[in-house]
Amino acid sequence: MNRKLLLLAFGLSGMTSLIYEILWSRPLQLIFGSTIYAVSTILTTFFVGFALGSYLFRHKADAAKNPVLLFSLLQIGIGIYGFFILKLFTILPQAYLSLEISGLQFVQFGLLFLVLILPTTLFGATWPVANKAYIKGERVGKDAGLLYSFNSFGSSLGPLSAGFMLLPLFGITKTAILVASLNLVMGIGLFMYSKKGDSR
Repeated sequence: MNRKLLLLAFGLSGMTSLIYEILWSRPLQLIFGSTIYAVSTILTTFFVGFALGSYLFRHKADAAKNPVLLFSLLQIGIGIYGFFILKLFTILPQAYLSLEISGLQFVQFGLLFLVLILPTTLFGATWPVANKAYIKGERVGKDAGLLYSFNSFGSSLGPLSAGFMLLPLFGITKTAILVASLNLVMGIGLFMYSKKGDSR
């Protein structure tokens, strides 16, 4: 496996995750209101999903004979949900209004949490899988530092590109389609590449 390609893919994965966080917060705040509850729920769900995905896939990553293939499937799953959530945004207002009763903020929290927990878990799962695919035992520190620097740099580009370029130029729906397409193209490309031979 071309290690530079994997670095680029993990960087792009970090970028898309933060674009989604900014992107999804816009329609969700329109539905739930720009309140501390809505913002807190979005942030909480992202971090819980990151932690949960890393935890659930820690053993799967170690056992994977072809971790790049597994990474590609995670990206494809994220891309598919990126398209699917657009449909959810049209359904959520009615579901929310039916729950908008004083004192039931925890129910609204649960609804929003359920919408976001799956894709955020998939994002979290990419971390141990990318580690398995990229890091070699004799150079753990060097490889881990390089891998996470690319992911962190990509993550920093996510909010910047979403807030200052993508959303102002394309709006929510077109940006969502663009980013979901990027995950799908990246996932399919890595899937085909991983089938050519040993991904390590």
